[in-house]
Amino acid sequence: MSETAITRTVVVTDPAGVHARTAVAIAEVVRRGQATVTLIKDYQRVPATEVLQVLTLVAEPGETLQIEAQGPDANAVLDQLEPLFAGQFGEEAQPFAK
Repeated sequence: MSETAITRTVVVTDPAGVHARTAVAIAEVVRRGQATVTLIKDYQRVPATEVLQVLTLVAEPGETLQIEAQGPDANAVLDQLEPLFAGQFGEEAQPFAK
């Protein structure tokens, strides 16, 4: 039995877009949970755990991304990722908690 993927839409609010530091923050949150997470921009899909691939999205401020998650922690991981895209990359980001 396969699990259904959950998708959420986020807007990049960081004035610098998704850059190296933010890509690392995304990957760290995803790696702490038990979910497969993909970031989608237009028709490009990349695994959220791969920092260099996340950077290839070239996500600029104001752009919309889809986050797709599948696995036991899918909702929890998405709940942790949404605030990051709302401009809270860095110290404000909470560690993954079940």
